[in-house]
Order: sequence, then structure tokens, then C-alpha cells
Amino acid sequence: MKAQFSLNFRDYNRNQFDFQCLLILICFVFSWLFIYLTTNDELCKAIFIQNSLISTWTIIYSIRIILPHSTKYSFAFMIFQCTVTILNGSAILMMLFYEDFGLCLLLVLSLFLSKSIFIAGPTLCPKTCSFIEWLLISMGCSGFFLSINLHWWSHFEDVINRPIYTFDYVVVCECLLLFGMIVSILQIIPWSTTITTTTQFYISLITIFSSVFLPQAYFFLNQNPFIWLFNYILNKSHRVYLLLFWLITSLFSLLIINLHLKFTKNLNIKHEKTIIRKYFHFLAIIVYTSGILLDTHLLIMCSVAFIVLLLLLECMKIKNIAPFGNIIRNAWNMYENEKDTGSIMVSHLFLIIGLSYPVWLADDNRRLAQLSGIISVGIGDSIASIVGSKIGIHKWPGAKRTLEGSLAGLIAQFNFIACLWYFDIIPYSQYNLFFVSLGLLFTTQIEAFSHDIDNLTLPISLFPFLYACKT
Repeated sequence: MKAQFSLNFRDYNRNQFDFQCLLILICFVFSWLFIYLTTNDELCKAIFIQNSLISTWTIIYSIRIILPHSTKYSFAFMIFQCTVTILNGSAILMMLFYEDFGLCLLLVLSLFLSKSIFIAGPTLCPKTCSFIEWLLISMGCSGFFLSINLHWWSHFEDVINRPIYTFDYVVVCECLLLFGMIVSILQIIPWSTTITTTTQFYISLITIFSSVFLPQAYFFLNQNPFIWLFNYILNKSHRVYLLLFWLITSLFSLLIINLHLKFTKNLNIKHEKTIIRKYFHFLAIIVYTSGILLDTHLLIMCSVAFIVLLLLLECMKIKNIAPFGNIIRNAWNMYENEKDTGSIMVSHLFLIIGLSYPVWLADDNRRLAQLSGIISVGIGDSIASIVGSKIGIHKWPGAKRTLEGSLAGLIAQFNFIACLWYFDIIPYSQYNLFFVSLGLLFTTQIEAFSHDIDNLTLPISLFPFLYACKT
């Protein structure tokens, strides 16, 4: 059964949980610990405890597979498993004793949700993601479950003893993301054989929007969400100009890509796909850097809306929803990554999530941490890929990446941060220089040897180092 389940992961013939994956997982878990220690936020504490429990059981699962099947190792594994079980149970009992029953119940439910997603995801969407990618997705979804439920039940103080309130734009993003996720899940799981997939898609779209998004948004905002959004944008004049700037930049980038395709029809298509994907990386640099420096709240809302849009477009592509299914499929084929081997194309989704993840987690006092996605993916990975494909000769031992590309990416990332220091956009200190250098070297190593999609793993790897920098 375990062997059959492992076949559902992308690149199932390799070791799915190696040392690189362990480092990425540690970075993801400790990011939440650092945020909790600096903000004392109850939600971050709950998510950290949840991710720690999931991670320990993941390590147990991996050790079980790696260790030889002998009596000596089985006994050692049993002792280790019992120890971790006691520690995990003690953590939940401490929360139940010192905190409140409602928070503990939500934590337990989120753990079950994470395990369900990790098992059902690869089964329903085989070859789409690797082991660590599905694990990160399951942990992210369960963390989202914790967040939206804590914000919901905080309105009823008899359920949650210490209410967790947040900004209006955050709960709007949560409602919108919940809408997109439910609609997407309904497309993966066939729930009707009597109606066409096109009708099924539009029924689920309208039903979930009117029964999930609108009521929740009304509940949190106490007003029409569309009126709230209109007032929110017009509340500050620069938001209109920023949205127009992003729109014009995006249209100009599409024009450049079309011109590039017109003059390179007879060249290596695989190489051209790489170049075109890097165009979007550089577009992301412009959009996200301007958003982080001018209005992170607006950037967060737009990033969530864009992720939901990509989810819906991907559903339309897979189900061939009229009238846009074939158009989306033809357009998406040009930007497909070699790691998009499953039925769902995830590299573009991981790009937006990877760029947005640091902005979602870090506050405006930690600009450098918010730029983790831009630095690692938008600049480092793009430059490394372009230089490596053009002039790369010497490969890393046991890897496909070149030394020349990795060195170019490392230099480009450091130069970008040096420019931010030079123009006094972020504060410079020897303490910050140490963590920046350590983070960039660590991320370069992850980029060189990791078999997973860089768009997701690189921002997660760099974020804790830049978050540790002093503001």
C-alpha cells in the first residue's frame, strides 16, 4: 500500500525525503517560531505547534522507510516513535490545560485536515507534486484552516477565551481564498454524472460565491464587500495609480513576450520556454517590489485574488470548460515547466505563492524578509537559470545545475540587497550582513541540489534568515 501511494509523487523513483527536504521543512517550521517570538501572536503559536507535530511525524515516516528492516533498528525506531508520541501528546495536553478547549480542538482538527490533504492530494492528482511539496501544501492548508476558524470563532468569546482579531483586508483575503479552494476541490471530486462539466463548474462557482464568500465577508465587514473594496481602493490615491502601473506593466510584458515568440519560432522550444518564464519572473520583481515598498496591504489582496484566479483558470483548463478551456490550455503550454508532469500545472501557482508567502508572514517593519521571494526566485533563480543555460559548463556533483549559474545568481542577489542598503531602503549592519550572507549561501545550495520546484522551496529557505535581520 505504501509503495503504491509513493508512486503518486512526482519523480517517485528517487528518494522523496532527503537532507535537502529536511532543511526546507526546518526553515518552514522555524519561520513560524521566529514570528511568534517577535510578535507574541497566538495564531502564529498555534500554527507553529501544528507544524512541529506534523514535521516530527514526517521525520518518523521517513526514518521508517530509510532504516533497514532489522530487529535492532526496529526496537530503536519504536523507542523514538514512543518518545515523539509522548512529546506531541504533552504539547496538546499543555495547550488544553493552560489555554482553552476551543483552540485545542481546532488544532486537532487542523492536524486531521493536514493528514487528509497529504493522503488525498497525491491520490486525486498523481505526479503533480513531490513529497515535500505535498507536505508543505497540507501544512499551509491546515494553517489556513486554523487562521480562518480562529478569526471566525473569536467573535464568540465563550468559545475562544483569548479572541484573535485582525484587519479587514486579511479576513476578506481568507474568504476569497476559501471560495477558490472549495470551487477547485469540487472540480477534482466528481459530484454529478448527470450534468456536463461546464455546467457543473459554473453552478459550483455561483453557488459557493453566493453561499460562502458573500455571507462570510458580510459577517466580518458588516457591510457589502464590494462597497468596502471600492472605498478601500479610493481611500488612498496612490492605490489607484499603483493598480494602473501594475496593469500597464503586465500588458507591456505580454507584448514583449509575443514579439519574442514571433522572432524565435525556429529555435530550441525548451530553451525558449525557460526564457519566457524568466520574463514573468522579472515582471514579478517590478510588481512585488513596488507593492512591498508602497502598499503591502494592497499587494496582499491582489496576490490572493490572483492565486484564486489561477486556480479557477486551471480548473477550466483541466475540465475543458467552455468557452475558455482550449484557449487557456494553448496559452499555458508555452509556459509549462519540465516539472509540470501531472494533470495540474503548479509551477505558476507556486511562483505566486512563493513570492507572496514572505509578504503574508512578515510585517512592514521587516522589508527585507518581505522581499525573500523576489530575491531568491525573481532574481537569484532567474539569473542562475539564464546564465547557466547560456554559458554554464561545470555542473555541481550529482546535480543538473551549473557552478557558473549558481555563482551568477548568488552575486545578483547580493548586489540587489547591497543596492537596498546603499539607498537606505533597509538598514545595514554587520549583524544583518552575516544573516544575509548565510541565507544567500544556504539558498544557493538548496537551488543547486534540490529536485523540487524552486518557486516554492527557495523563498521558504531564505525567509527565516532575512527575518532574523534587525530592523
